[in-house]
Amino acid sequence: MDCIASLIDNGSVESSRYFLSRRTVLEMLADRGYDVVQHANLISSLSDFRSRFGQQPNHEALGFCVSHLSNPSNTVRPGRVCRNRCYKNGNRHGNMQPDCRQRKLEIAHNHVQSKLTSFAQKKLMNLPYKVEIIRFEDLLINITKHVLQPKYEILTDEEKKALLTKHSLEEKQLPCMLKTDGIARYYGLEKGQVVRITHSGPVVDSHVTYRCVA
Repeated sequence: MDCIASLIDNGSVESSRYFLSRRTVLEMLADRGYDVVQHANLISSLSDFRSRFGQQPNHEALGFCVSHLSNPSNTVRPGRVCRNRCYKNGNRHGNMQPDCRQRKLEIAHNHVQSKLTSFAQKKLMNLPYKVEIIRFEDLLINITKHVLQPKYEILTDEEKKALLTKHSLEEKQLPCMLKTDGIARYYGLEKGQVVRITHSGPVVDSHVTYRCVA
């Protein structure tokens, strides 16, 4: 009974969900090349997270800012909240005020069930910094850590050029990966980027394919 009791979580479901989503965001930013070590160490466990943010976390307090390891001027501030009604009657609502001096990318947790309206999407595209809308529920699990997921590597422009030259291919001849694909969104891929996908396992030792984001 003591063993079973140790597995019972007496904390709030909300704090657990916020912990899981924040952990996925940190892992995602680390995979994109951002320096997240300090923030990851501060909440290495659910108990640490609850000690810092409480059982009912305030989403405004969850925000932080990190810089890219290879380009410190490229910063990201995740953890802000974007509601589906950020824009109404042409006016801006919600916490969407940019700070262009510190960040060029903002990841917002979308807590609504429906998709953003086309009007809101157009407004976001016209902002002077990049905004990624990621549903809260989609951050509860890191999809790249699934046991069946292959290994993904993002090619540099030079590696992409060498690949096309080696096989006498044009970019449009490569198999496509949609920009809306879960993996493409996880890595923040843009149109034209190429991904090397390495499959390995009990059936095949190693099989490499490529996808171009469309």
